[in-house]
Amino acid sequence: MHNIEKEQFDTFLALLDQNLENPAYSITDWCQELEISRSQLSRIVKDQSGLTLPLYIRQFRLQKATVLLENTDLRIVEITDAVGIDSPQTFTKYFTQEYGMSPTEYRKRAFVQLHDVAGPPAMAAPPDGQEETEEEVPTDFTGRFRFPVRRVALLGGLVLGMVAWGAFLKLRPASQTAADQSVAILPFRVGNDAVTARISQGLFDQVYASLASVQSLAVISKNSSGLFQDSTKSIPAIAADLKVSHVLVGSVTRQQGTLHVSLELVKADGNRTVWAGSFDGTHGQAMSFMNSVARQVTVELDQKLSTDESRRMDRLPTRNIQAYNEYLRGVQLMKSRNEEKLLAGIRYFDRALALDPLFADALANKGLAYYLLGSDDHMELFVSIRLAEQNALAAIRIDEDNGLAYATLANGYRQLNKWEEALTTYEIALKYSPNDAVINYWYSLTLRSLGRFDEAIRYGDRALTLDPLYPTIMAGQVGNYSYAGRFDEAWQLIRDNEPLMDEFFMYYYVRAFYYLNRQDPQQALREFTKCDSLNPGIKTITMFSLYCRARLGERAPAEAQLRLLTDIPDHYVSKAILYAGLRDADRCLHYLEIGAQFGIAPEYLKISPLYSFLQGNPRFQEVLRQLGLV
Repeated sequence: MHNIEKEQFDTFLALLDQNLENPAYSITDWCQELEISRSQLSRIVKDQSGLTLPLYIRQFRLQKATVLLENTDLRIVEITDAVGIDSPQTFTKYFTQEYGMSPTEYRKRAFVQLHDVAGPPAMAAPPDGQEETEEEVPTDFTGRFRFPVRRVALLGGLVLGMVAWGAFLKLRPASQTAADQSVAILPFRVGNDAVTARISQGLFDQVYASLASVQSLAVISKNSSGLFQDSTKSIPAIAADLKVSHVLVGSVTRQQGTLHVSLELVKADGNRTVWAGSFDGTHGQAMSFMNSVARQVTVELDQKLSTDESRRMDRLPTRNIQAYNEYLRGVQLMKSRNEEKLLAGIRYFDRALALDPLFADALANKGLAYYLLGSDDHMELFVSIRLAEQNALAAIRIDEDNGLAYATLANGYRQLNKWEEALTTYEIALKYSPNDAVINYWYSLTLRSLGRFDEAIRYGDRALTLDPLYPTIMAGQVGNYSYAGRFDEAWQLIRDNEPLMDEFFMYYYVRAFYYLNRQDPQQALREFTKCDSLNPGIKTITMFSLYCRARLGERAPAEAQLRLLTDIPDHYVSKAILYAGLRDADRCLHYLEIGAQFGIAPEYLKISPLYSFLQGNPRFQEVLRQLGLV
């Protein structure tokens, strides 16, 4: 499709979305806005989608309707109005033709329980002597405890096949990469022009994504390499800090719409330039140039590309530069994980998708943003997982190699205690994104939860190789070592990275669990206190501090907190922690048991030092079994 026709199609999509609720807004109106004839618009839509113009508009409205059916309590008549169809009867007719069921039946099926539970589990009675509270546990899985999911059929069998795929999927083992097979890409030098800076970020991301798809190559994460933006350090010194053999450096300038890109690949040993290249042209042409740069780097580093790696290296996220700019703004906003910025990031991803509905990376990042909103307690967790799943699956339908989309699905499975699905889906994500440090880190934490410590440490090492200066990954690996009982290695990692992590609250959190794993609640309490001073108000830190005080004989604060906690599912984990500190096995088990019925469990329950006194108890083993941890 010619560029002008692509722009007309993008504008048509935006107008369609803006006027969705107006059934009187007709094809004639769109043609007038676009200043083209109906036949021209019909041809453009047919070329882009393979559908006739009326059918494309109808399917667009019906797709919006599925989102409303899944995510709102709007009545059918209200959804009919919201998507711009003239009557509920017409809406039901079209919907049934498209999806093979009525809108009402579709909504019912969307609210099927993950574990195929028809109703709520029977609630265990409280231990003798415990008073009932006036606030009752919900009698059905509504709100927070109901997790609507799309049936597997909507995935074309994708999720259904994941566990089977995992039986034969052979990933190369995570290990330290040879010194001559590693590269860091430093942020490109730009002037003070904000537009050029954003374009430069996009070009950086493109060459990074292309190189990161190569399994046998270690490509340092943008988190760590980004710390050297405008650094005055020499290339060999930066390479030593990042533990790489080569560094790719460059600059981007812009004049009258033309970009000039200059790049050099430097071998740290000897500070020698082994390849250099430059480019002049448009932004869109520069994106393709970055793929050729990545290919040249692999040649210089003696990499043999597989057919799949070669194909992925030539991939462009979108050919719509305006959509890509909106996407970059969304990615930038996500970095803070602040609620307001995550929501703003989602809006930018939506704007990118309005311009290019087939922009898989925008869908994948939108899914991750929803997941982060839930995991950071800005949104109901199960709602966030559902929205993350919808966007991740949409990304995979467009781009079946999208590692981030698979990883986002795996995060949801992990939160829902669907461990086999989580492990297999992380493995698929790593097949397509082997150099993604965060995916390696997430996979490592999941293996730790299951007590598979050697594997957790191996993937944690891989994550650290790829992102050596990122405190979160450093903290995660300290946790892997201490949970595994490898205390000397855990402490060495703590000491080696103290200058980097001294003001990072998670540093003190993992130090606290280092001491808890060593059965030293007094030292752990000191670390939790420091953690709270750096990031006050985190509920779990408060509960862990009360646990330590109870273990040290100060029972009154934990008992006072228990009197404040009502018997609702949100408080089950906190009560289990406090009763564990008081060494009240019966009540601790009670809250673990009723929590398990809702799929609610303390983090790392199977291996947590807080519950080590319950090991061997048949009731505890049954809780682990219910949560898929046996």
